[in-house]
Amino acid sequence: MPYYKFQNGDVLVNRIKTHPKCEFIIHNNKVIYNNRVAIAGANVTNAGHVSPGYLNLYEINVDRDSNNLVYPFVRKESNLASFKTITTSQFSNDFKYGDILSGTYPLSATITRERFTTSVTGTERAHVYNLRNTLNYYEIISPHYAFSSSRIPGCNKDEQEVNLISIPSIFYGSSIKKGTVECKFYVSGTLIGHLRDQKQNGELIQIGPTGSGGSGSVAGVVLYNEGFLILTGAWNLADDSYAGFGGEAYLGGGDTSDPSWIFFAVGANDGAIEDGKVVSSSYNLSFQGTNYIPTLTMLAHAHKGELNHSNNPTYLEKDQALVAATGTMGYSEPFNMRIKNATSSSYADPTGSFKKTTYISKIGLFDEDKNLIGIATLATPVKKTEERELTFKLKLDY
Repeated sequence: MPYYKFQNGDVLVNRIKTHPKCEFIIHNNKVIYNNRVAIAGANVTNAGHVSPGYLNLYEINVDRDSNNLVYPFVRKESNLASFKTITTSQFSNDFKYGDILSGTYPLSATITRERFTTSVTGTERAHVYNLRNTLNYYEIISPHYAFSSSRIPGCNKDEQEVNLISIPSIFYGSSIKKGTVECKFYVSGTLIGHLRDQKQNGELIQIGPTGSGGSGSVAGVVLYNEGFLILTGAWNLADDSYAGFGGEAYLGGGDTSDPSWIFFAVGANDGAIEDGKVVSSSYNLSFQGTNYIPTLTMLAHAHKGELNHSNNPTYLEKDQALVAATGTMGYSEPFNMRIKNATSSSYADPTGSFKKTTYISKIGLFDEDKNLIGIATLATPVKKTEERELTFKLKLDY
């Protein structure tokens, strides 16, 4: 079997930039991701072991019986190895040497919503306050990013009502693609509010529907790299053309409130309402992520006059004795075996002029020590004659 070394220009390293789309539908305390539903498996009613609005990280425990789930574990030993979720004091006081420390799979991720009222201050508003430096950093792009600014009336995110939506990075990759974020507020299937970052500067501007309250206003900002939506638009979306809707119990109690962007995505893992409390309102959040895929491209050449012999028994004519001669003096294989003539001809007899012909079906990749590290299999074997030169393009995505 011949070996060939990749030459300069035969190995190309680059990356592919993709923009996968994500869509979340929120209604009545339920979150649906990309219209996925629970799929029944052979062993469990929900093969993914996570709700439709979640992603199963690493796809662990798919369709496994609940009594036979894979789980992580480590034994407490002198190397002091432990899980990050176990504190130093717990590790020292609650476990003895030799004890098994275990966790649970699957790990999952989904969007979450947090609402901060004007009365919520201090540490209770920590998730907003911790974004202060990040927001001020992007103020150069838009003044609406400012944590506090006199240029925007009422702009003080340390005191005003804030609706914070957190998106884990597994949904968008490196960053959220600018200009793709959309928030839609529905009442009984009718669109009463539509936000989009149409300027691609992070401003979530209400672009419709025509006649809705607050059209053209900035209802919040999006942090593309960090995965946060910060909504502050508190105007009544049911004004004007949609004044017939009196609101719902977005706060979870018996009183109704006017629909606004402060209540967008109520029920998205926020614990704010109970099932059946908010049944008329529904929400749609969509965006595109940015994902970079490292790609390795390799060019394997089959030059003229090469790779035209095979040790495969099918390379020889049939009904020939292939038995090797062995004895105390040595080992000898047959040397006068006839090669099968695979040259096509218009007639069965006589055949076409003999040409050494092989069919390339696989290409092996070896490291510098000639250890096989990969095999590229062709969908259809390629015919190789002595006068034919071929180049195979091998592509590997990480």
